[in-house]
Amino acid sequence: MGKTAWVAGATGVVGSHLIELLNQNSAYTEVIAFVRHPLPDRWKNLSKVTQWSVNYQELKTSSKNAHTDDLFCALGSTTKKTPNKKEYYQIDVQYPLNFAALGTQHGASYYGLVSSHGANPKALSYYLKMKGELEDKLSKHAYPHTAIARPSLLRGQREEFRLLEHLSGFVMGQMPGNYKAIKPIDVAAALIEVANNGKSGLEFLPSKTMQNASDKYDI
Repeated sequence: MGKTAWVAGATGVVGSHLIELLNQNSAYTEVIAFVRHPLPDRWKNLSKVTQWSVNYQELKTSSKNAHTDDLFCALGSTTKKTPNKKEYYQIDVQYPLNFAALGTQHGASYYGLVSSHGANPKALSYYLKMKGELEDKLSKHAYPHTAIARPSLLRGQREEFRLLEHLSGFVMGQMPGNYKAIKPIDVAAALIEVANNGKSGLEFLPSKTMQNASDKYDI
C-alpha cells in the first residue's frame, strides 16, 4: 500500500496544485483534502482524492482510527480578506499548528509547510513576522521530518485579480535567486519531492531551489 496524504488549505493557490500532483504521484494511494464546506464538483475526476469537511478551530477527523503519513499545509489569508489581526493570526499560525497536532495523533511522520521568503519572527512586516513565528513553533513539534518552503511572490492566476500583484509578478519574474517570482505548482511539487527523499529532521526550501520542480509531472 502507498501513503496517505492530508492537505490543509486544499482550495488555495498552492493547495489545489498539491491535490492534483499528489493524485498523480505513485507514492500515494489516498489524498485527503481538508475543506471548510463540501465541494461536490471539485476534484471529482481525481480517483485518489476524498474531501473532509473540517473546523480548524476544533480540528478532528471523522474516525479515531484514521491514519496519515504525510501532511501538507498551505493555509493562509491576506490582509484584504482578513483585516482583523487576531483572526489573521489564527488562520496563518494557529490553524497550521492545530493541523500539526492532529497529524501527530494519527501517525504522520512528515509535515510540509508553505511559508514565505523573508519569514522572521522579528520582521517588521506583520505577515513575515507571523510566518517566522509559525516556523519556530512548528519546528518544536515532534515530527521526524519537517520541510518549510519559503517561496518568493507566487505567480499565476488567482480567483481575485490583483493589478499590483500582477505588475509585481512581472518585475519579480526578472529578479535573481530567491527574489524571483515562482509558480505555485513548483512549490507544491517541491514539498512532495522532499516528502519522499528519505531524509529526516528540519529542511528549509529556499525559493530558488524550488524553481521548475513540477517539470517531471504530466501537467
